[in-house]
Amino acid sequence: MKRIFIAIAAVLLAMSISTNVFAHSHLGGSNPADGDIISEPLKEIVLEFDGKIEQGSYIDITTTKGKAIELQEIIIGDGTLTGTVSEPLPNEKYQVNWSIISADGHPLEGKFSFTVNVPVTESVEEVQEKPSVTNESAVQSTEGKEQAAPSDEVEKEKESSSMTVILIVLLVIIIAVIFFLLTKRKK
Repeated sequence: MKRIFIAIAAVLLAMSISTNVFAHSHLGGSNPADGDIISEPLKEIVLEFDGKIEQGSYIDITTTKGKAIELQEIIIGDGTLTGTVSEPLPNEKYQVNWSIISADGHPLEGKFSFTVNVPVTESVEEVQEKPSVTNESAVQSTEGKEQAAPSDEVEKEKESSSMTVILIVLLVIIIAVIFFLLTKRKK
């Protein structure tokens, strides 16, 4: 009788485990994105995660020459991490290093880079012409994000479905053991 009770408890435990327990918050996107060339003044970097992040998460920005950029404020939202600077970033290539604590307590970190290349405004005519170039860049940037997003979603679905398969196999094994124990006991 004790074995049956343990087997039933194991089945109930396996059925109660949610795949969300195993989920970490992954970087879903950022503004600017990795490899972007920014042609407008930039005063904030926003990282979007597919899950909740906890206090203690941080972001830092350096130039590729190693000079640290002082952040005025770091804002931790429900699924966002935002770093703001007091002055727009000057033209240069930057690296963003981030480290978060997922809602499940696991630390994750990563990095990406982008380039700021804001045109120097010389006259009003040039300023009016530049936004059309910026709009084209934004459209191209958006198209690139749309193409990159499906691969991230596919990877997340694979992780989720593989965890589901593992749980189903575990459940089938537990049921088979219970069935074996019950049939053995009847003989």
